[in-house]
Amino acid sequence: MRPDFSNRVILVVDDDDHTRLLLKDLCESSGFRVVQAEDGEEAVARITDSAPDLVLLDLMMPRRDGFSVLRWVREDDSRKDLPVIILTAMGEMDGKIRGMELGADDYVTKPFKLIELQTRINSAFMVRDYRRRLLAAEEELAQFRALDPVTGAGTYSQLKASLDSELARSRRYGRPSACLMFGFDDYQGLRYQLGRDACDTYLGSVARELRTSLRGADRLFRVDTDQFVVLLPETDLPGSLVVARRLHTAISRVTLEAAEKVTPVVRFGGAVFPDERVRSSEDLLREAHRSYRDLRTQGGEQVVFTS
Repeated sequence: MRPDFSNRVILVVDDDDHTRLLLKDLCESSGFRVVQAEDGEEAVARITDSAPDLVLLDLMMPRRDGFSVLRWVREDDSRKDLPVIILTAMGEMDGKIRGMELGADDYVTKPFKLIELQTRINSAFMVRDYRRRLLAAEEELAQFRALDPVTGAGTYSQLKASLDSELARSRRYGRPSACLMFGFDDYQGLRYQLGRDACDTYLGSVARELRTSLRGADRLFRVDTDQFVVLLPETDLPGSLVVARRLHTAISRVTLEAAEKVTPVVRFGGAVFPDERVRSSEDLLREAHRSYRDLRTQGGEQVVFTS
C-alpha cells in the first residue's frame, strides 16, 4: 500500500515570485499544505515557527543564501532529520554538489516537472519515515538489551548512565538522591537448594514485588547474580531507610517453592547525596556497596546506611 503524505506542510523558499507561486500550486495540487519564504532570513523564521515537514530551498537568494540556511538546519539535532530538497538551475553542478555535501536530501532542477517534483518529495518523506521507524526499532531493541532477562531489572551499564543523570539533576536543583544496594547472604546455597529454574522464578517474583512497592521514578537494577541496586530520586537519608525497610518486608512476602523450608537472608545497605564522601556517581555507588559489604561481614542488622 502506497503511503499517504498529503496534508503535510512544505516550506517553499525562493526569492522569485513566479517560481515560488508555481511551486506552491504544484505542491497544493498534490495535497500538501504550503508555507512560503522569500529569502533565507525568512526561511529560518518559518522553519522555527511553522515546523514544516519538508523544505524546498532555492540556493541563490539575497540576505541569506540557501547554503547558509541548509548549514543552519543541519547544525541542530532537533532539525537534523528535516528533509531539504534544493532547487537548482540546469547545469548548476557545483551548487548541487555543495548542497549535497551540506546535507541536502535531494535536488530538483528548474524548470520543474510535476511528476519529478512529486517523486522527489515522496521519496524524501519515505526515507525520513523509514529512518524514524528504524531508530524507534533500535531504541526498543536497546531497551530489551538493557534489561536483565530473569528479573526485568536494568543492567549495570544502564545503572551508571542513570546515576550520572540523577546526580547532575540533584546538583542543579539542590535535591537529594539515594542509592540502595541489597543482596542475599548465601545466594549460591539458595540456588543449590531451589535449583536454577526455581531460583530464577523466585528472583523474578522478588523483582515484581519490589516494583509494586516503588514509586514510578524509582529504578531497580541487577548489578551481579546476587546483588541489586535501587535508585531513589528526591529521597534523603530518613526516607531511604523507610524505603529499604519497606522493600525488605516486601521480599519476605515472596513465597518459595522448595522441598524443605528455605529462608533467604537479605541485607540492605545504602548511601545518599549530598554527602561529604559523595562527589560523583561512582562515589555514591561505592558508599552504598561499602555499607552493604560491611553489613554482610558483621551480620546482625539487615538494613544499615552510610551516614
